[in-house]
Amino acid sequence: MLEVHDVWKKYGKTWVLKGVNLKINKNALVGIVGDNGSGKTTLLKIISGLIKPNKGRVKLFNSDIRENLNYKSMIGMLFHENTLYDELTVEENLNFYAKIYGLEKMSDIAAEIFKRMRLENYKDTKVKDLSHGMKRRVNLVRALINNPKIVLLDEPLSGLDEKSRKTVKKIMIELSNEKIIIFTSPTEVNIDCIKYKLINGVLVK
Repeated sequence: MLEVHDVWKKYGKTWVLKGVNLKINKNALVGIVGDNGSGKTTLLKIISGLIKPNKGRVKLFNSDIRENLNYKSMIGMLFHENTLYDELTVEENLNFYAKIYGLEKMSDIAAEIFKRMRLENYKDTKVKDLSHGMKRRVNLVRALINNPKIVLLDEPLSGLDEKSRKTVKKIMIELSNEKIIIFTSPTEVNIDCIKYKLINGVLVK
């Protein structure tokens, strides 16, 4: 269960989010559409606990994230920017992130997605030598490294070829059967999900 209650956020004098409310009671696929600069990434980072709102709160499974020390282990996030280390190989990056979560290896679900994203032939390739689209695929696996209960995907289809886009859509739908999946997009996406729009800092259905 995820609850975003009356969240406000401003940068300087500009309010990016204005009284955002979102409640997801069970596993689901939720899409948030908004123009660039509309606050989509800010909202995901607030849900993940990476940044604090000026006002409002976020609760995971009825516990405020500010009071729940275990919330980070429940969340996985795909950032719009690359969060891999360029000088490490794909495999070294994933092993590094697994160790951060106290794991000997990536979760079974991450290993499965690794194969489905056709990354096996690139495991010994340094990240700096990957294309943008390939980096996006590896970052998706990284977001699932600890088998999180809530997965936040910031524009997961960006930079992917059509075949990969179809694969990622299918993966999101399948994961939503057992997790809360929230993804953002600058445009409407042809996928069966609960859809919201972020307009002028306000989240509307």
